Amino acid sequence: MGLFNFFARRDEESFIQPYALADGSYLYQARCTCGWFTDVYVEEREFVSALREDHAVTHQE
Repeated sequence: MGLFNFFARRDEESFIQPYALADGSYLYQARCTCGWFTDVYVEEREFVSALREDHAVTHQE
């Protein structure tokens, strides 16, 4: 990594991390490469997706 790459603005990326449980259900957590993350929610993918999208807007400002 060159000196200029070190000071360049890094693009942040948010995503949804699923976790499979033994009973067949899933936990979902929104995460971002900036270090931000949500609580873990059981079977609430749409809600976690909305949280992720809301956070992604902060990187566009």
